Amino acid sequence: MMINEKIFEKNLCDHCLGRLYSGLLTGSTNEERGDAIRKYVAMMVDAKLVDSSKMNLANFHGLKFRNGMKSGKEEECWLCHNLFDELEKFSKEACKKLNNIEFETFLVGSKVNGAVLAREEKMWEITGIEFVESIKSEINRELGKKLEKMLCKEVNFKNPDVLIIADFAKDRIDLQINSVYVLGYYKKMKRGIPQSKWGTPGHYKTSVQEIVAKPFVKASKAKGNSFHGYGREDIDARCLDWRPFVIEMESPKKRKFNLKKMEKAINKGSKVKVKILRFCDKNTVRRIKTEGGDKTYRVTAKLSKPVKKKDLAKLKKLVGIISQRTPTRVAHRRADLVRKRKVREIKYKWINGKTLELKIRTNAGLYVKEFVSGNDGRTIPSVAQTLGVEATPKNLDVIKIQRPKGI
Repeated sequence: MMINEKIFEKNLCDHCLGRLYSGLLTGSTNEERGDAIRKYVAMMVDAKLVDSSKMNLANFHGLKFRNGMKSGKEEECWLCHNLFDELEKFSKEACKKLNNIEFETFLVGSKVNGAVLAREEKMWEITGIEFVESIKSEINRELGKKLEKMLCKEVNFKNPDVLIIADFAKDRIDLQINSVYVLGYYKKMKRGIPQSKWGTPGHYKTSVQEIVAKPFVKASKAKGNSFHGYGREDIDARCLDWRPFVIEMESPKKRKFNLKKMEKAINKGSKVKVKILRFCDKNTVRRIKTEGGDKTYRVTAKLSKPVKKKDLAKLKKLVGIISQRTPTRVAHRRADLVRKRKVREIKYKWINGKTLELKIRTNAGLYVKEFVSGNDGRTIPSVAQTLGVEATPKNLDVIKIQRPKGI
């Protein structure tokens, strides 16, 4: 392989010169490669084996030629403008910003002025891209090496606690503190409580999210939180089986806290109970949000007129596929679609001629209230349609939740 002499028409620092051939000599740094390439070409110049007339002699500053040729005066690197001299300053600034943040692993990212990247691509046009490395890749690695020593922390490429962004365009360090995730299970013991915090202040006094998040936010000093539930129950429904959830603490300053204390703090109240809290990762959130299992509901159906006990046998016909058009009560926030759901089992108990207790096992996503009422024909078939009377759902409870494997 021949070194393309055209790259010496511009003054390059050792980093930028070596990065053009970064894929060679494993175990060497780009700075070491650049120094070696520079001296090799200088020897070729000294031996008059290459024409130096078009070269920027600042590339050979400090070198002495046998043939009496004078090396050029020291100049700023044409490509990066001596950006690598700033790494020490940026590493110290990063340490300062991380001073009050608890973390074990980090990763470095960088932002570089577009003009620098354009100049780099011009060099790639000369050398080709077979052995090159991008300037951002070298910055991230070299700054990461400095910070590993200064912070006594490890780089983690897949799931770092903190992302340190060196913004050379704006001459600053930005931090992205990645979330802490805790998996647990909750029961909602009272009606009238939404699962997630509502955007309208004062609409509801509290929520499952707010009750669960309060001790976590305090312990982690997080800027915010998100609640990821394995499905959700209606606001006026209780959840009497343990529903999986993940509470996410966003931009936390603390990542280690006693989960037993969190559990005790939450369970002091009467509205929500939790158990088996444990740290998890973002992948668990994905599973919580995408995987679905069967749910069993208990609901009281109030009928507009009496039915006979023997008529309840008709309800067995409801086992099977149910077509549900988006209910009117949620049409303002859900797409108007017809969804297919499956009722796997239905049990009924005759309380009196105008009152039934139903236990319904279904796959995820069935609107149970509308399955009872029919919602003016938007759910077919329904309890009301099958019995030939108006049916109003009351006292809805989730009594059994089939959880994903391993959660």
